Amino acid sequence: MTPLIIAHRGGAGLWPENTLAAFENAARAFAAAELDVQLTRDGKLIVFHDFRLKPEICRDERGKWLTAPSPFIKDMTFAELRRFDVGRAKPNTDYVRAHPMLTPQDGERIPLLSEVLEVVAAKNDFRLFVEIKTNYKDRSQSAPPEVVAEATIATLREKKFMERASLCGFDWAALLHAMKLVPGIECWFTTPQDGKKDIPALLRGIKQAKGAGWSPHYSDANPDAIKQAHDLGLKVGAYTVNEVTMARSLIDTGIDALFTDRPDLLARV
Repeated sequence: MTPLIIAHRGGAGLWPENTLAAFENAARAFAAAELDVQLTRDGKLIVFHDFRLKPEICRDERGKWLTAPSPFIKDMTFAELRRFDVGRAKPNTDYVRAHPMLTPQDGERIPLLSEVLEVVAAKNDFRLFVEIKTNYKDRSQSAPPEVVAEATIATLREKKFMERASLCGFDWAALLHAMKLVPGIECWFTTPQDGKKDIPALLRGIKQAKGAGWSPHYSDANPDAIKQAHDLGLKVGAYTVNEVTMARSLIDTGIDALFTDRPDLLARV
């Protein structure tokens, strides 16, 4: 079985992460992509990964790179966020070193989820994994999970994308709320790489919640864990797999999906 290759943040190793350019390219070349959604201070559902503006990828109107600590997404309006250019990475940073094949796209702005859906809609078989990005460790750093889940469902419905979307995320409260709003919506429950988890208990919890899948860090996606998930009827999609050797090893276990910054590499495995 060939696993689904999912372009993580639109393919962050190839194009500026979570931008319209990334998703347009991903939809043209691949079968699926993942993105992160958050709510701004004025209630706009935007696509961005970090809870704060990321200094490694954000430049202001003068071209000046941000410095830490940067503002929280939840404390800024959409108009304020839209001023930042997120089309390239800051030189001589770990981010650049981790993404050596990244192609800059100057002028890219933080998009709305609705804008991303419009960009990828033309490819009828393209699937989108929407991570509801709320902070279960510190609720003060993001909008409430229920509110973001509601905004996500509303946008997917408005753009007629419900059947082509799956939800995922570390904040299970958001996923559980989404499943109350839309019984049967496909949700993949993500677990962190912390080494302190009872995987059998977690899998039983996902099954009890009527989740469709489990998204572990690849280090937790061992053959025994994958078999346990499959025995419960759960799909498994590991993150973030950027090396061909690791991908081949996971494919041999029968994994269902791979989240990757380099979908170009994994598509050839």
